[in-house]
Amino acid sequence: MFLADGYYAEVTLPDKGPFATGLWKDEGGAIAYTHSHMPFPDMMKANEMKRLSVEERTPDKLMTRNYRGVARVFHRCPTDALKAPAGQTAH
Repeated sequence: MFLADGYYAEVTLPDKGPFATGLWKDEGGAIAYTHSHMPFPDMMKANEMKRLSVEERTPDKLMTRNYRGVARVFHRCPTDALKAPAGQTAH
């Protein structure tokens, strides 16, 4: 999940919470990012900037390849994809 403020979180929708997070920046032909797995044992260290090479970009999908050559595909989530947990009225 890429957030407009430059942060991202790796999540598995619809029912699993974040398991990694970092910073990201769109460089046009690549997405530059840092990466830390929860519970962040390396939180106080500077993270190496990695890049996802953009292979295809549409309004609803971003097809990329990581530094190891593994494909990573991102989809735009519907606005109702993220819901508050049961018993909580809003985020």
